[in-house]
Amino acid sequence: MNHHSLWPLALSTGLLWLALLGHASAQTRPTPAPAAAATATPSALTNGLPGQPNDNVQSGVSALQRGHYAIAMRAWRGDADKGNALAQSNVGYLHEHGLGVPQSYPEAMAWYRKAAAQNLPQAQFNIGTLYFYGYGVERNPREGVNWFRQAAKQNLAEGQYMLGLAYHEGTGVPADATQALDWFVKSALMGYPAAQLMAGMVYLSGDAGRIEADKAYVWAEVAYTNGVVDASLVRDYASYKISRKQIEQAKEAGKRCIQSRYKECPAR
Repeated sequence: MNHHSLWPLALSTGLLWLALLGHASAQTRPTPAPAAAATATPSALTNGLPGQPNDNVQSGVSALQRGHYAIAMRAWRGDADKGNALAQSNVGYLHEHGLGVPQSYPEAMAWYRKAAAQNLPQAQFNIGTLYFYGYGVERNPREGVNWFRQAAKQNLAEGQYMLGLAYHEGTGVPADATQALDWFVKSALMGYPAAQLMAGMVYLSGDAGRIEADKAYVWAEVAYTNGVVDASLVRDYASYKISRKQIEQAKEAGKRCIQSRYKECPAR
């Protein structure tokens, strides 16, 4: 399928929606990453707990990025044993993915819980994913949602996105499109591309109350600019529901959204 081609005018909203959900389902779970890595949250390192040194944490992340897993473990394990929450979460990450150590969900969960007990949002999110998808534990989406909510309240974009997804799918909580959109937009404003796509999809569907194709176009444009190729489907279909002038305004709004670092974007 050529994702850059326009959808035919005769394509029904229902068929488009099914197609978009099929594309989105492949990327519903955010890719987990070490707590200090930029892909986990842009300010994760500075979000370490007060009084906990993070020099070794960052050294371990650098080693991990080079594929030197044993060095990463050495950098983190000492601080983890001393109670550093970021290091504890990252040791759990190595165990979850079997990087330099035997893969072990129970060991990962144990380390995540130590970090989560110190209220580290990345660890809360990681525990949530294990419960939500049933990795190494009996699947319990409701418990997963509880952990996502804790992380989301601390402005972790991945936690906000997964909370939105839970409400969108009705998994672990009753389906609620309005709540889903609220959380997708919160995550989108943190710069999370998958949430930007989903915000556009919900605005386009009208499930949260009414169709807002102009906002759908803006968020789809932002998501596409941030590398979500399938966002072009939302953007192209939204273009059939607004005028040429509105399309140009939406394009400019998308640029402003990114240039302002998400300070000037469509919000609830």
